[in-house]
Amino acid sequence: MWKHIPGVLCLLLGLAAEGQAAWQKCSCNPVMVKDSSFYEGLAIGSPSVLIDSGRFKMLYAAGGLDHKGRIAYAYSSDGVHWTKYRNGTPVFEPDTGNAWDSHFLDTPEWLKDSTGYKMYYFGDTDNDPRHSAIGMATSVDGVHWQRSAANPVLTPGNPGDWDALYIESPAVVFDGTTYFMYFSGVSADYRVRIGLATSSDGIHWTKYPANPVLTEGGLLDWDGFSVGTPTVRFHNGRFEMWYCGVSNFDLLDNKVDTIKVGYAYSYDGIHWTKDTANPILHTYSSPYTPFEQRGPWAPTVVYDDGAGAYRMWYETAHGFGMAEGTPNTPSGRGAKDFPGPLSITVEDGALHIQTAIPGRLTIRNAVGRVMMRNVPITTGVHTIHHQLPQGTYLLTFAVKEGSCLVTQRIYIQ
Repeated sequence: MWKHIPGVLCLLLGLAAEGQAAWQKCSCNPVMVKDSSFYEGLAIGSPSVLIDSGRFKMLYAAGGLDHKGRIAYAYSSDGVHWTKYRNGTPVFEPDTGNAWDSHFLDTPEWLKDSTGYKMYYFGDTDNDPRHSAIGMATSVDGVHWQRSAANPVLTPGNPGDWDALYIESPAVVFDGTTYFMYFSGVSADYRVRIGLATSSDGIHWTKYPANPVLTEGGLLDWDGFSVGTPTVRFHNGRFEMWYCGVSNFDLLDNKVDTIKVGYAYSYDGIHWTKDTANPILHTYSSPYTPFEQRGPWAPTVVYDDGAGAYRMWYETAHGFGMAEGTPNTPSGRGAKDFPGPLSITVEDGALHIQTAIPGRLTIRNAVGRVMMRNVPITTGVHTIHHQLPQGTYLLTFAVKEGSCLVTQRIYIQ
């Protein structure tokens, strides 16, 4: 069976990413605040938003007066004015007895695929993150949830690992064949980094062996101590990530108004490039009010096709704020069409590549393992016979001159 792979991109190496946005906080903030009810009296946090059938839908964490965490739901027609489902009554409660998630639920993330809604969340037994893991639940309507029998679906690492202390803040995307989960991992010295796990069904996960995939910056950088709480989207063959960073200076002055959000992008979901304009949003970004204290934290980002803009919701000490970003349009920089046609066709047992420019091809599987490296590709039609098993792969094609790099995802049946 022949399968044509369209839309190959040429990237000028070392230049800025296409599609980064200039962000502006909404003058309407806050868009949601905690109330004094039993379920939200302590705090609300970790919003996770998706657009479904023209409506904005949000899951968020609610900290109750009993010091238990629950998951609640809200909806909106414009992303600004939100209605809490049943006045904030949670849609997902801690489990009973001595279950692994019987005490505190937090950092929800959800998506919708052909089977319905999938939610991923942090859970623990005693409000101690060292006794925690990440679980999963499913729903047909986004309100009534059923825990997975496989829970917990992801657990902390072994002693000495980068994520040995605890894990949280899952961010899950589906590229059509593979689920990618990005999560915050905390080491014994309380440094936070971002790791990756992959799954073919959204239930059974394998951690990427070379984790973490996003780490802290240099000693003096804005994210020089830790990076975490990612939100990720997959669009037009590219992964985009927004994440929070903490600097070493933030720790020294013990301020609460120093939280910042950065942006990174990747073409394989594994190797990430931080944007040179980082941080792209911070506590004092205009307009600033006391509401912004301890924010923006735990961002969630969607692209609103109707508005032609990104929307970001984020946590503060007092509730949720919103910001909007308009994608930048590249002008002679970033992505452009490949010079001289390059096409890739997949047939059982063979890849057929046609190019007007010679180069070298590398193929990686869904978790980044190199299956073929630097295979020479001549001009014209080049056929590569392979014995790769069924699955999703990332092809990178490097032009010999080093002036261009092509990336493309393929699926081998």
